[in-house]
Amino acid sequence: MKNFLIFIVSFMLYGLVYGQDLITYKNGTQIKGKVLEITPSMVKFTKVTDGPIYSSNLSEISSITYENGNSESFGSITAPSKSPNPMPTKAKDNLEDEMIIPTKKYSGPRVGLTYLSAGTSRTRIAEVFNRTDITPFISQFGWQFETRIFTLDNGAAGLVEFVPMIGGLEQGLFLPSASGIIGFRAANGVEFGVGPTASLSGFGIVLAAGASFKVGKITFPINVAFTPNIKKMLPDEWVYNPNTGIYDLVPGVEANSGFRLSLLIGFNSRKE
Repeated sequence: MKNFLIFIVSFMLYGLVYGQDLITYKNGTQIKGKVLEITPSMVKFTKVTDGPIYSSNLSEISSITYENGNSESFGSITAPSKSPNPMPTKAKDNLEDEMIIPTKKYSGPRVGLTYLSAGTSRTRIAEVFNRTDITPFISQFGWQFETRIFTLDNGAAGLVEFVPMIGGLEQGLFLPSASGIIGFRAANGVEFGVGPTASLSGFGIVLAAGASFKVGKITFPINVAFTPNIKKMLPDEWVYNPNTGIYDLVPGVEANSGFRLSLLIGFNSRKE
């Protein structure tokens, strides 16, 4: 009976001592708990069952010894210092934001400049506003709505964007346009995408590329958007001939729509 009691007590002590993961920090501090998740930048864990979730920067951790005896090293231990004082996950919002949380919505203003090459698009704008003094450079003001549909472990993300714009205000024009873009942003902020676009001059496709720079929770994108030239067949027209006093049928000819090249800048903030 005595040996049996010793066995039971030993088993319980073993469960208390070894039934938890051991997190060792580079400053020598050790914390026992249950590791829930390890990401490229932090470790999430609980100290007690069903307790609050804590997180620590992975760069502060030297190793983790799991309850099954396996261990994982992340760096060498330095001289002991003040405890790292892990904080609950809710207090780590800034860190999680740096990781570009998927399914979050981002939005912000856009301003820029668009060059309209010669073609039917520019001609149509002149006809709509009955103007002959329209310059090929027009201003752009608008808003970008962005949703990140997935995020990879390295921080790269897939994007869906909607960008409505108003152009030509400096020339007294009102030129609405809208573009939908499906794109990809690498971990270093370089991004590219493609999608449909619509404006007063018609429908087309837009190719976009650029880079984003993050400061805290604010992202500052710089983008170039290109809408290529499209060859169009102009419709037949009946034109009045003053010499004969009748209308002559002028067959349609092939024409170029002209291309559009835009440079846009702005900033995005995350919607909670």
